[in-house]
Amino acid sequence: MAIEQIAKPCPFCGCRRVEVNEGTTFRWRLVRCFECGSQAGEVRVQTMGFGTKAEWEAKARADAISVWNERTS
Repeated sequence: MAIEQIAKPCPFCGCRRVEVNEGTTFRWRLVRCFECGSQAGEVRVQTMGFGTKAEWEAKARADAISVWNERTS
């Protein structure tokens, strides 16, 4: 069973309400802050090959949260 990754608060406004949204097309996901609108880079959703659509979506969601959670010193 996969463990749901938890997104860190927004690094700009501190809001804890962040969500995974569709990116520029249906093949991309990104995390966006609900309060100030800042967003992380997009990650691609797998659309072919092994696995199910739900598995692909879960992986893209986890990848998007990982990108959002990256912080530089």
